[in-house]
Amino acid sequence: MKTIPSNRYVWVSENAISREAFFHTPRPPRGQRMDLRCPNCNSSDLKKASLAYKEGLNRGTSKSRLRALLFGDGPNVILGSAETNGVYQTELSKSLRPPRKRSYGRLLLWAALVSFVWLISYIHVVMASALKVSSLPVVVFGAVGVSTLLIVALATWRYNQLVYPRRYEEWNRSVLCQRCGNVSVLRG
Repeated sequence: MKTIPSNRYVWVSENAISREAFFHTPRPPRGQRMDLRCPNCNSSDLKKASLAYKEGLNRGTSKSRLRALLFGDGPNVILGSAETNGVYQTELSKSLRPPRKRSYGRLLLWAALVSFVWLISYIHVVMASALKVSSLPVVVFGAVGVSTLLIVALATWRYNQLVYPRRYEEWNRSVLCQRCGNVSVLRG
């Protein structure tokens, strides 16, 4: 018996999905380049803001030596050396710096400074007064100061946990147009 092989799969182009199909995504298919344009000048010469920031940030170290003879009361020899570390940053890099977290240490330093100044001024008023002075202002300052410190600490925690990650992600997605200098954020 002789059989003839046949193709049992009937291919219909309307039912098939081609490999290069576009599924309405904001990104191009894998392996293809994304064509990004500046919304201001329509230029495609874009650079990530984080890269432009790091390119404008230079750290430098310089060393110097000093040798001298000093004649006065007697001959003396002066020897010395110095090492200087520094950061040089362009104006563009300064304008593109990433967002920073708020510091709890700075918060505590300001609270201690305000408390110290208030305490010194209160002591000055008490020492200058001939009458009996009430301790009510100290109690009120303690209550108001602690509650203010807690509110500001809560606001700092909220910023660091909720706002900072969103701003950092936005900074990380931003691009700089090399032609017009416009900074825009990529969506996606």
